[in-house]
Amino acid sequence: MTDHNEHRRDFTVADGGAKSATAGSDDTNDIETMHGNDGVPGAQPTENREFLLEVVRRAPLLRVLRAEPADASELAAQVDMSRSTVHRATDSLEKHDIIDGSDGAYELTGFGEVIAEQMESFGRRTATAVSLKQFLNSIDMNGNGITVEQFSDAKITRRKARQPHATIHRITELIRNSDRLRMFSTVISPVYVDVAYKEMMNGMEIKALFDREVVDLMLSEYPEKAYESIDTGNFEVYAHDGLPFEMFLFEDKIGMAAHNENGNAEVLIECGDPSAREWAENLYADQLADAEPLATSDIS
Repeated sequence: MTDHNEHRRDFTVADGGAKSATAGSDDTNDIETMHGNDGVPGAQPTENREFLLEVVRRAPLLRVLRAEPADASELAAQVDMSRSTVHRATDSLEKHDIIDGSDGAYELTGFGEVIAEQMESFGRRTATAVSLKQFLNSIDMNGNGITVEQFSDAKITRRKARQPHATIHRITELIRNSDRLRMFSTVISPVYVDVAYKEMMNGMEIKALFDREVVDLMLSEYPEKAYESIDTGNFEVYAHDGLPFEMFLFEDKIGMAAHNENGNAEVLIECGDPSAREWAENLYADQLADAEPLATSDIS
């Protein structure tokens, strides 16, 4: 029997993106690269696009087959397709070596397992991106490093015509229920000021970064509350020259808000995922490093 390891090639990605290999022969002229053909070895770009479209189209079938093998009738029942559609789909998937139906029931090949897993991952990421669309379209994405997978279980509050204050009410509720808050923001609201002032007078600690013009507005509109809050030692304020959006770091979760041109919070995203919290901690640290502290002597 031939040892599969005898002909196995171990591939590593080189800096330039090409493949290097070791095998039983020194002839490496037939080594395929993943660049220039969109990712499927030996295929032309048009063929790759057709392959990807077919895989996306047949994702429901792949999802069923990830759980267990199934025959045509079972597939038709589980994905709500006609038998003729299922036959066309399975013929296509077999042609691409994604499934095997030689034993009467269809099952994923090894290649098919990888494709099906990637399709499920793509589906989850896409669904999360759709739910975050309003937020993502409202912020500057450059340099923020947001990964949508981290927010797949996020709670989203939206400002609506019949609930124009839904987001700010939720934010103030979160502030009231916290003992410590770190945040950065591109806006300031009288509601925020009143709630935060009362909580800091009762011992809550807030460390806040604001855009510089927001700091100027706070000092001109609410100088007494700003001075009293800072004087307690419970309020640390920093001025920044370009914050990306509004973010809150609570004890057990993070919150992110995007505002319209009038300064109203259109959407609030809450997430307790550990990887999302780690990302938020790093982003906050980066913004803090570029900010300047404000002292009571700065308040006239």
